[in-house]
Order: sequence, then C-alpha cells, then structure tokens
Amino acid sequence: MHDTTTRERLRLLGASGGAIFAVLALVAFLIHAGPSSDEGVAVAEYYSANGTATLWAAALVGVAAMSFLWFAETFAERMGSRAVGVAGAAATVALYLVAVGCWEILAEIFGGVDLANVPSEGYSNAHVLDVVGNGAAHMGNFAAAAYVGATAAAMLASAAPWRRLGWLGIGITALRLISALIELASNSPWSDDVSIAGFLAFLAWVFAASVMLVVTLRRSTALVPQPAA
Repeated sequence: MHDTTTRERLRLLGASGGAIFAVLALVAFLIHAGPSSDEGVAVAEYYSANGTATLWAAALVGVAAMSFLWFAETFAERMGSRAVGVAGAAATVALYLVAVGCWEILAEIFGGVDLANVPSEGYSNAHVLDVVGNGAAHMGNFAAAAYVGATAAAMLASAAPWRRLGWLGIGITALRLISALIELASNSPWSDDVSIAGFLAFLAWVFAASVMLVVTLRRSTALVPQPAA
C-alpha cells in the first residue's frame, strides 16, 4: 500500500509538470524581453544591462523543460501509449533549450560589461548567437504545434471530458502552426505579436491539459478500493 501511494504521488507530480512548465515558461518570457533588434550593438547593449535577469530566466526554463518532459511521459502513460506526444515534447524542449542556451551565453559574455571595451568582433559574435537562438526558437514553434496536435488526437480518441479539450487542441494546433509560419515569412512588427499569441496559446494548452490530467488521476485513485488495515 505504501508503494502504491508513493507511485500515485509521483504520477500526480508528473501530471502537474505541465502546469509548472507553463507558469515557469511564462515568468521566464516576461523576464527576458530580448533585444530590440539582432544587430550586434543592440544585442550587446541588451545583455550588458540584463545579464543577471537573463540567467535567472534561463534557470527557470531549465526547470520548466524538465517538468514538461515529465508531464509528457505521464500523459502518454495515462493515454495507454508511451509514444503519444513524447517525441514532439522532446523536440520542442531541445530546440527551445538551444535558443535559451544562446541567450544564456550572451548574458555570460556581456552581462555588466562596459561596451566601450567590446571589440568589433564581439558585436559580430553577439549578432550570430542571437540569430542562432532566434532560429532555434522559430523551429521549436513547429515542434510545439506537433506536440499539441498529437496530444489533441489522443484526447479525441478518449472519454468525453478529454474529447472536449481535444477539439480545443485542434484549434490551438492550427494557431501555433500558422503563427510559426507567419513569424518566418514576415518581418513586419505585427508578426511578432502573432507569434507571441501562438506561444501563449501553447502554454495555456499545456496548463489546461495538465490540470485535466491531475483531476483525472485523482478521480481514478479515489475510485480504487483501499485494502483494509
């Protein structure tokens, strides 16, 4: 009985990982606004003034990524397949961590640095790192759309409460995919707003799926007869 209780608690913790991920990722996003452009000088100026904040944001993303993967594994197990969405979750985390890793390196290099002492090649390096980070984040958006689509499809094949959330997931998959395409295809300022909307929708989806999974696991645990003492 003690082992069963421990497993159930760990499963609930894994189920709540999606909500933890969404909250931490949102906080990190608010902390790390990013430079106004990818020009080397602008990038160096931003990280010189916001190096510490960026490092904190990177740490939050690291914990968020771990929580998201645990949630994805728990969700797949609950749906009866170890493959449901796990590949999409892993790809999403990998690409987003590459992006955050680039920004974290920039914070370490330029944080608190007097820009008068930065050589011209330093600005070139800042530009390259920022572009690589942004590119990885852009590709991560497609992986995020794939994850939402896979989990939504699994929900549609499940019980009624899950099916309602599954239909919502289909809409969010389309939004995340369209926003990712617009971000790549357009340089207009409004494309950034569309991308942010897609990212926030993704976080909201993971949060909702996590809450639903926690509720479902709690109900199933309550229905299991407990052995007499």
